[in-house]
Amino acid sequence: MYLCLIVVCSIAAGAGAQTLNNMTEVIPFKTIDGKIIVEAVVNGEPADFVLDLAGHNALLPEALKKLRIHTDKEGTFRSFQDFQFKKVQTGKVYEIETLALGNNTFQSDLPAFTLADEPYLRKLGVMGVLNSVLFQTSVLTIDMQRKRITITQPYRPSYMKLNHRGSFELTTGAGILCPLSVQNKPVSLILDTWSEGLVNLTEEDFNAWSAQYPKGSPQKISNGYKEATPEGESLKLPETVFIKTKIENATAVKNPSLKRSVLGKNILDRGILSIDYLHQKIYFQPFDLAPIPEAEAKVTEVKVEDGKMNPITRQYFLENIFDYRKGGDFVNESGLPIVIDFWATWCAPCIRLMPQMEELAEKYKGKIRFYKVNADKEKDLCNYLGVKALPTLFFIPAGGKPIVEVGAKLEKYVEIIEEQLLPD
Repeated sequence: MYLCLIVVCSIAAGAGAQTLNNMTEVIPFKTIDGKIIVEAVVNGEPADFVLDLAGHNALLPEALKKLRIHTDKEGTFRSFQDFQFKKVQTGKVYEIETLALGNNTFQSDLPAFTLADEPYLRKLGVMGVLNSVLFQTSVLTIDMQRKRITITQPYRPSYMKLNHRGSFELTTGAGILCPLSVQNKPVSLILDTWSEGLVNLTEEDFNAWSAQYPKGSPQKISNGYKEATPEGESLKLPETVFIKTKIENATAVKNPSLKRSVLGKNILDRGILSIDYLHQKIYFQPFDLAPIPEAEAKVTEVKVEDGKMNPITRQYFLENIFDYRKGGDFVNESGLPIVIDFWATWCAPCIRLMPQMEELAEKYKGKIRFYKVNADKEKDLCNYLGVKALPTLFFIPAGGKPIVEVGAKLEKYVEIIEEQLLPD
């Protein structure tokens, strides 16, 4: 009997676990001219980018210097040489050494096109464009009403309903080929968070659709990354449905600058969109269909717990420990002694040391604050502090300057803590 109970409990626990995410991060964005603008950290430098899921990672020419892109070695996109879904003039391809979005989305050695002169992108105040590649191990949820993106692993957010789900195909260039129904006829379109309107058709597709649907009034169209113009011919689309949502007053506009027909950014004004890249599922539902739990609605902040090794970012360091952008000597102004462990996932001594550091954090709970910094993600912070080998630990008395030790020498660390960080 006990064996049966154990088995049943295990199964139930397993079933419940499939609905839980081991990572949820909510990141705010801003909109300019309806474009989604997100902040990323490139090679340690914060910069704004447009999120274009039908584009590719691309940089303005001036971004190469500002974001410290190494131009002595060219990069490559393995399966294509230019933009796949729209006509965009590009130059050479270089690699972004590190790119981080929020606290959990991170890529290294990421190829990026250089763009030709694009005044409209400068008007938006961005350094370039980011696409789907960043999210291909996650679920990306875009909430245009609340101006939030949510990144979860391994499942969708709990408020996205299973019966509002469809399948999509991930194409060359990380394009999301998703379903639309017009008069009960299925149509597959590339999801585009840049182009104006609901449906943008290539000239060839527009001519074919013109035989089926009546003409509408002129609509705005986007020509690459230039400012939208109001000359596009349009069609009125009857009985248009995306996933399970009926789209009222749907139109399709002719856009000669496209290589593939797209579902434009207007879809984001009609509901919440989730893209599950791993399972190739797409969710879409009205904004008010389901309440968003408080835990999944708040912008994610770094939570620091006493007695723990707390992962922190460059931004947390600047705001809570020392803002080196203002100049002056590095002095700990946080009010408590601090230990910072710089580590990386590939560093075997770092990994061996981490459980011992967790024990020290618990031992000195209430007396010393312990942090850890992923050196791969926070290169700007490492450069400022001169971290060149791992593990490197900083021991910083309250109101004092750092004592730096390199290597996994636990006994030495305990000695420094007892002699330098604890009060007499």
